This record gives sequence, C-alpha cells and structure tokens, in this order.
Amino acid sequence: MALPSSPPNTRPVGVAPPIASQRKRVMELLALLTGTAAFVVLVFDLLVASPGQREAWIAGILMAVSLLAYALARRNRLNYVPHVIVCGTLGSAILSVITYGSVRTAVGFLFVAAVAGAGTFLGRTALIVTVISAVGALGLLTLAEVQGWFSATPYFEVGLRVWITHSATLIVVAVMVYHSGRQLREAFERQKDALELHKKAEQERDRNLERFARIFHTSPSPMLAQSARSGIILDLNPAFERCYGYTKAQALGRQDDFLWADAEQREIYLARLFATRRVEQFPARGLRADGSTFEGLVSSEMGDDREDKLVMTTITDVSAQNEVMERLRRSEERFAKAFNFSPLNMTISRLSDGSFIEVNQAEDQAQGLKPEEIKGKTSIEIGTWLSPQDREAFVAQLLRDGHIHSYETRMRHKDGSLVDTRLWAELIEIDGEPCILSCNVNIDEEKRREALLLNVARGVAAETGEAFFSALTRHLGETIGADMVVVGECRSDGRVRSLAVRQGEQSRPNFTFSIEGTPCARTLLQSDMFICTSGLAEQFPQAHSLIDSGCQAYLGKALRDADGTAIGVIFALWSGPVDLGQDAQALISIFASRANAELVRLRRDREIQRLNETLEQRVRERTADLQLLNAELDSFAYSVSHDLKSPLRAIDGFTRLLAEEVGPRLSPEEQQLLARVLQATQRMGSLTDDLLALARVSQGVLERQPVDLSSMVGEILATERQKQPEREIELRITPELRADCDPRLARIVLENLLNNALKYSRTRDRTVIEWGQLPAVGSEPAMFYVRDNGVGFNMAYADKLFKPFQRLHMPSEFEGTGIGLATVRRIIERHGGQISAESRLGDGARFCFSLA
Repeated sequence: MALPSSPPNTRPVGVAPPIASQRKRVMELLALLTGTAAFVVLVFDLLVASPGQREAWIAGILMAVSLLAYALARRNRLNYVPHVIVCGTLGSAILSVITYGSVRTAVGFLFVAAVAGAGTFLGRTALIVTVISAVGALGLLTLAEVQGWFSATPYFEVGLRVWITHSATLIVVAVMVYHSGRQLREAFERQKDALELHKKAEQERDRNLERFARIFHTSPSPMLAQSARSGIILDLNPAFERCYGYTKAQALGRQDDFLWADAEQREIYLARLFATRRVEQFPARGLRADGSTFEGLVSSEMGDDREDKLVMTTITDVSAQNEVMERLRRSEERFAKAFNFSPLNMTISRLSDGSFIEVNQAEDQAQGLKPEEIKGKTSIEIGTWLSPQDREAFVAQLLRDGHIHSYETRMRHKDGSLVDTRLWAELIEIDGEPCILSCNVNIDEEKRREALLLNVARGVAAETGEAFFSALTRHLGETIGADMVVVGECRSDGRVRSLAVRQGEQSRPNFTFSIEGTPCARTLLQSDMFICTSGLAEQFPQAHSLIDSGCQAYLGKALRDADGTAIGVIFALWSGPVDLGQDAQALISIFASRANAELVRLRRDREIQRLNETLEQRVRERTADLQLLNAELDSFAYSVSHDLKSPLRAIDGFTRLLAEEVGPRLSPEEQQLLARVLQATQRMGSLTDDLLALARVSQGVLERQPVDLSSMVGEILATERQKQPEREIELRITPELRADCDPRLARIVLENLLNNALKYSRTRDRTVIEWGQLPAVGSEPAMFYVRDNGVGFNMAYADKLFKPFQRLHMPSEFEGTGIGLATVRRIIERHGGQISAESRLGDGARFCFSLA
C-alpha cells in the first residue's frame, strides 16, 4: 500500500529547500569567495611586494579560474565548478612553488585548500586523485628544490603578504569546512527526516497489514492469496475453508486448479487477469472437497510489488442467490400466468389514487367492461365504487389487515344497473409503489340463491307437528313459484289425507282424495321425483279434479318410512307449463326430506301417545305386584329365620348336655365331632341373626332426622376399644359430620363398616381407622368414608362385596357370614344413597357412601 505524497507545490515545515538550488548557490558562493581571496592577494601583492618578488600573476590566474567557475555555476554546470576550482587551486599552488623556488613558502596552504575542496565538494575518487596529485607534485617540487632545478632564489622573508596569503587560504578553507559541516548537518537532518518518514511509513504499513489481516481472516467471503509468478496458494481465510471444505494445510503450497470445476473457465479467468491485472465478478463453478460444485463469482487483483507479486482473490458463493433468483423468476412467471389466464377478473391498481395499472383478459362479469376500458382510469371513474367514501372504507380495512377476503359491495354495471359483488384484495409493491392486487366475483345469482335458501331454512325450521306442514307449504310455494302445494299422508284404505294445502297466498282446508289415476299414484311408486312439466290433462285424463282446476304441470315426491314404505306425498301444481332447473329440484328435495322426517316423527309421536295412555296403568299394576312380592319375601325371610331359632337352640342345648354326660367316655374323635356340631349350630345361629337383621332393615318406615354421624362413630369405636384393650388403635375422626337419616339404620351401617375395619386390620401392629367426608362433585351429594390400613382386597372381585353370603377371605382367616355388607347396601339404598369400595391388597380399604 503506497503512502500518500505531498502536493507538488508545497513543502512540509522543517524540510530543506530543493538540493539543486541550494547547491547552485553554494557553488556560486565558493567561486566568488575563491575569486575574492585571489583578488585580495593580487592587490596586496601589487601594493606590498617588491618588484622582483611579485606573484600577482598567480593570483590573477586563480581569480580567472574563480570567474570561470562562477560562470559555469550561473549556467547550471554545477558538476564542473568544484573540479575547476580544485584544479585551479592545485595549479596555482604548484606555480607558486616554482615561482618562489621552494616548497617551504606560504603557498603550501594552497595544496591543503585543494585537498579540502576536493574532499568537500567532490567524491571519493576525485579526492584520492587530488591527494595523489598534491603529494606527487610536492614530491617532485621537493626533488627539484633539492637538486637545484629552480632558477629562482627562495625568498623566506615573513611579512604582510605572507599573512594575507595564509589568511585568505585559511578563510577559504574555513568556508569550505563550514560548508562541509553544514552539508553534513543538513544531510543528517535530511536522513533523520527520511528515517522518521520511513518509520511512519512502516508503522502505517504495519497497521494496514494488521487491518488487512483482520479483514482477510474475518471476512465472511472466501479469500485466498496467491503468488502471481507461480500461482502457489500462500494463504486463505476460514471462510474459504468452510466454503470449499479444504483445510489450510491441504490447500497451501498448491496450484488453484483443484478449486475449479471447469478448466476452460480457469484459462479464461487467468488470461483476463494477466491482461487487465484486475477481474471483477467473474462467473465460475467451484469444486468443493466432497466433489460437489457451486456457482460463484470470482474477483481478483494483482499487486504491483516487483519482488513478489501477489494475487488477492475473493469468491462469492451465489448458489443460494441464484436459486432464490430462479425461484423468484419462476414465481413471477407463475404469477403472470395465474394473473393473465385466471378465469376471474383480476386487476392491479395504485393504492394512492385507485388508477388501474394492469387488467387481465378474463370477462368482467361484475361491470361488463373490457381491459382497454379500465386501464388508466380510476376505480371511481368506472363505477367500481359508488362513492369515494366506499373506497376509503375499503382502503382503511386493507391497510389495517394487509389483505381483504370476501368483501361484499355493490358495483355499477356499464348498463347502469347495480351488481352485488364480492372482492378479494392484497397489498403488493411494484417498483417501490404500494398497489392493490384484487379480483371480484359477481354474486347476484348467489344472493338470489341465498334468498331461496333462507326461505327454505325458514320453511324447514318452522314449528313441529301439523303446524309445520302449513308453514312448509307456504315457504315452498314462495320458493318455486307454484300455484298449489300439498302435503298428504297415506291412509290404510289407500287414500291420501292432506296435512296442509296452500293455493296462491291462501291456506285451504284439508281434504281426503283417492290417488287412483292421478300423478300421486305414479309418485308413490317411484323412488325419485315424478315431474310433468306440461300436458298434465293428456297424461292423466282420469284426474278430473286436477283437470277441472286447470293445472298443466306437476312435481311430486313420495315420503317414506325407514323400511321404504310410502307414508305420504308432497307435490306442487302449476297452472301453466314450467321449466324446472336443477336448483329448483334440489330445493324441493330439501323440503321433501324435511317433510318426510317430520311426518315420520309425527307418526311416531302418535304411536308413543297411544302407548303412554296404557303405560301408566301397567306401571302401577306392576309396581303393586312387586311391592306385594317384596313384602312376602321379607315376611318369609323373617319367618324362616325366626322359626329356625327354636330348633337351633334345642340342637345346641341337647348337644351341650350330651357332651357333659358322656363327654369323658368319648374318644377324641367323637369329642371333635361334638365340637364341630356345636360350631355349626353357632354359625347357623349367627346366619339366622344376620338374616333377621337384613329382613328388619327392609321393613318399617324410615324415620329421617338430623344425626351427628361423627359422634355415633366415636361411640361405636369407644365400645370396640374397650372390648380389645390390648390393640393399639389410632382414630382419625372428622368432627361434626351430619346427615338427614334414620339413626337406628345409620348405626347399623356404621357398626358393620367399623367392625369390618377393625377385623381386617387386626394383623397390623398399629391399627388406623379414619372417618371423614369427600368434597361434593357437581350436583352429587357429599360422600362419607371409612378407611382402614388392613389387608385390603382384590378389586377384581369387588362386585361380590355387597351380595349376601359372598366373602373375599377364607373363614379360617377372618370370621363372618357375608350378610353385613349386604345389610349396609340395603340400608343405603332405602335412603336413596349409594355405596362403593376401593382397595389394594395389603394397603387397606376405603368404603364411601351417601345417605341422600
């Protein structure tokens, strides 16, 4: 990345003037200074030196050399100026030595000045040449002086002229040294500035490189760097790895040919890149590591670094974009086809003013307009809306909901009539402008059918019974425009008695008629409708009453029972020929079906009414018989139980007496037999007592009164705890639970349930008996419950619990007769309540009951 450069006509603060201009001034100054020094020496030499010792011509030569150097500097021949001055100074020094006749004269400083000038203004080669020349010249001059080759006699007096010559030489040398130092300082400053600029440039380059690296590695687009000379991949970013499926280790150091699905595309791309050094959005197919391909756009740029040219490439995967564009194209194509070939009238209009942009070719059934009559006009102009307020209301609803379904309005047809119309509309956008896509349907015929159906609904939803048929004939006549409508019921003698007759606007009295030779006879024989649209008198000449009434058209349908037997008929008559379409026939079928159902219901009601008239008497008689039987059964059970007790007491007494008299003489087996007889008589006595109790609870009158059942439970359990003081029994009794019941029978229920709870939990170390009430459910009464932690029972046999003599446990486990729960159930049922039980083996049982 190149650094920004300064404008050509400006110079940053602190930067020296251009070097060429400065050097020119220095050369001019050096030439003038040398010439001035030579001039001063010349003047003093002419004024001070004796005539035989003057060297003014040497100073003149040096002055001439200075003038030549100045002229060259003025003409920008700056490269020649220091050479001329150095050569002139060295020549003047040699001539001065020859003129003086000795190298020990003051002009020896000129050799120093020549070397200083060469070192200051010329390069290394010129300095070496100048030093060698000066050293060689001094050597030759020294040899000449030693050999006496000089003709002049050396003159070693020291005076003003020597001082002037030395001073001038020193001044020139000092100026050259100063200039040299200044040049060094300026060069140092320039170098320092250059170093600062270079440092800033490197820092900027580093920042740019860091930014580039960050952009390169975080770019969501695949990127890679290649050598332009070899095509080797030097670096790639993570997006490239994700896109192509290659890791960096797999791709670095390779040519990029494995990334192209089409080699010809790569050749075209490379040719364009090397020709223009830049390629943008080149369409190509990429090849992933898994062998799949994708559509992409390749953008590359070749760098300008001569040492190592780089090619930076970015790949954009446009497969999804192309797919979306293809879907969009297909969608637009489908929309265009659906719009243009739709059988419904569809339009696109501007939301702002309602002007129509596009209209399809479907027939406009609502307004009768052609597309060219609609395009470019507004919906108000063509009568789509009867007023601007109607359109404003429609647009407000469309803006609120975004779409409109089944919007009903009225449009003006081009013939001036008003047409009922239903609209569908959707907000769309075309070229950034909101528009309305809409279609409309003429619902005039639908409205007419709705009116007919409403009439049908009113007819078939009328009153029940014979009043229904009167309403049905009226609505059917209005719906199909019949002159007479009759609903009749078939009689057992083959005649038909009318249930309702409607002629014109009036109801007529019912009558009975014979169907022989009439269209009704034909109707009753057919399963579907019988229709005669004209010529009724010719087809049924024996139907004198119909002929006399002037009817020419007939439509009828038989009404049948569930088994297909004809039970009635509904028919309509017209005084002139008619053309009955499918709609009219469908409406008549609806009326006929409803009349059929009502006639069936009416006949069933009559049958039910006849049955009800005799049912109550039969129920009363049956109830009396059942009550008598129940009383006889209870009396029989009581008598049997009572009469059995005396024989049982005699058997028990005599067996005990026998045991006392002959017991010691009996063998163990005989004694065991006597014991079993005693046990059997005791068990028979218990059964007899239980049967007497069961019979008693079924007799007598219930004496209901408020009873505190919780207190009764406490009394029963307190008595039982006294009988079994050794048992650990925990009681959980909910207080103040009351019921409206017979207290004597309620105590029997609670004693049986609580005794069972104690009996079946006696195997537990700690017995828990709980008494409470469940919340009421709906209109059902609240249920009381008794819960224990006893052995429980299997719910599969729960249906045997409340039947007499049925037990779920062996007598060897728990004693009992199986009458107790049957007695409880009989008492509960006498109170109008119900009882249920739930349990799990080993997890206790809960008995719930109500005393409603």
